[in-house]
Amino acid sequence: MPEGWEEIRALLALSRVKGLGHERLRRLLAHFGTGQAVLKASDWGCAIGKGGPWRRPGPAEFDWAEVQWKRLSAEGGRCLVPGDASYPELLGQISSPPPILFALGPDDLVGPTVAIVGPRKASGYGLQIAGELARGLVQRGVCIVSGMAYGVDAAAHEAALAAGGRTIAVLGCGPDVPYPRAHTGLYRQIRERGAIVSEFAWGSQPNRQTFPQRNRIISGLSLGVIVIEAPQKSGSLITVTHAVDQNREVFAVPGDVRSGASAGCHRLIKDGAKLVEEVEDVLEELAGWAPPASKAMPLPELPPEDARIYGLLSREPRHIDELAQDSTLPPQALLGSLLRLELDGLVDQLAGKRFLRRAG
Repeated sequence: MPEGWEEIRALLALSRVKGLGHERLRRLLAHFGTGQAVLKASDWGCAIGKGGPWRRPGPAEFDWAEVQWKRLSAEGGRCLVPGDASYPELLGQISSPPPILFALGPDDLVGPTVAIVGPRKASGYGLQIAGELARGLVQRGVCIVSGMAYGVDAAAHEAALAAGGRTIAVLGCGPDVPYPRAHTGLYRQIRERGAIVSEFAWGSQPNRQTFPQRNRIISGLSLGVIVIEAPQKSGSLITVTHAVDQNREVFAVPGDVRSGASAGCHRLIKDGAKLVEEVEDVLEELAGWAPPASKAMPLPELPPEDARIYGLLSREPRHIDELAQDSTLPPQALLGSLLRLELDGLVDQLAGKRFLRRAG
């Protein structure tokens, strides 16, 4: 068994006690200091009230703890507890850190880290901005944290991975449960190259309560939270509430003022959140953590036609008809050039046959 196994075993067994729950366990740990001390204490009432008597862990709970550990370790996972050197420092500073954090993947969970959150049904604009910000941040050495949900979460994870950066997915289910199922491929990529983390036991299925609960971990792992396309009533704003309570930076991306899709973001900006238009807006607030700007990567040597098209593009989208007129290239040659630039990671295509230079 690993160093610290007795403490891990104690916490796992305590987490299995019916009716105790994460919050009471947290209060027990705050009062007694360690899981082993909780087991030795004769009276829990001084920490969690007189609602008991609370049943102590028995053989079944300790057997379950060993099974959990064997399953996790067989998959190369880790079980992190507060006080361990490997427990994320930022997460340990919040008022309700997870008593147990399961982790799969090679990432060491060390900062700097920034969360990107937003709706599952994001627009093309929201997905594009999530990808641009994630890509730009990882290129500056920042790790992206999100929840692996549809929409903005997935766009942020995918862009971070595509740029060769770090990303952490915080799940509302067991660390071995890819959720949603459609993101099994993304789950595998993050597990292979980043980290999957959860406070829920191996095999735990998600429910309505687990997602809001995990949001405090998303913000707790991060120096700041970027919100994209949040309406007035949005799950993303739950993460913002946790971020404010945890004294984290809050960033918001503005959207169309005629649409309610970003009304929550606009309210956050009015309330003092930092307005974000580009990566530098985030890095300014993280000056003590983020590395200095790296020198721009030189462009690869391009064929003359591709170089000409690239020179006609900027960060402002241009319609293909404009490019055809300015470049004087035949339609097929223009499309071929744009496709090559996109495959080289130099150009992004938007809806409506519009193109722009890729950020970063």
